[in-house]
Amino acid sequence: MDNDNFEQQFTQKVKSTMPQKRVAVADNGSKLPLIIAIALAAITLVESIVLVITLTNYFSEFGSDGEEVVADYETSLEDAIHSYDDNGNLIALEVTCTADNGAKFVLTKSKTYEQYSTSSAIIGSGSYSVVNDSLISLSGSNEGKVLYYDWASLADGLTIYDCEEDNGTATAE
Repeated sequence: MDNDNFEQQFTQKVKSTMPQKRVAVADNGSKLPLIIAIALAAITLVESIVLVITLTNYFSEFGSDGEEVVADYETSLEDAIHSYDDNGNLIALEVTCTADNGAKFVLTKSKTYEQYSTSSAIIGSGSYSVVNDSLISLSGSNEGKVLYYDWASLADGLTIYDCEEDNGTATAE
């Protein structure tokens, strides 16, 4: 009898732990979440399209103004001090560079230079070429000499020359 009692208890435990059958629910409310999801997806799609159009218009207007400003700046810079080739590389300068002791280098856009001593006597002249936008290679009386140009000053070894736009007054006094 104990065996029958055991079987009954086992059967009751199995039935109590088994999942219950689902009761069928009315299908009317199940379409509402689907409709809401479709509406939200459509709204998101429309907002995304409007955002892309707005950003495209904004940056196309900004880009054209920015290009004009850059072109004006490059033109004014080229007219004043620097000359560039078609690739944007520096090819010539129009500057007078003066050291603390009064010595000068005068560079022209025609790629010629004159070097003045502290007493304003010409001690060197010839032509120059610009290499890598910062090195100025001299030929003529200073053949093989290389100067370093950093857009504000010129370095000849340890001598630093402060550069200014040449106004045509770089002659011996």
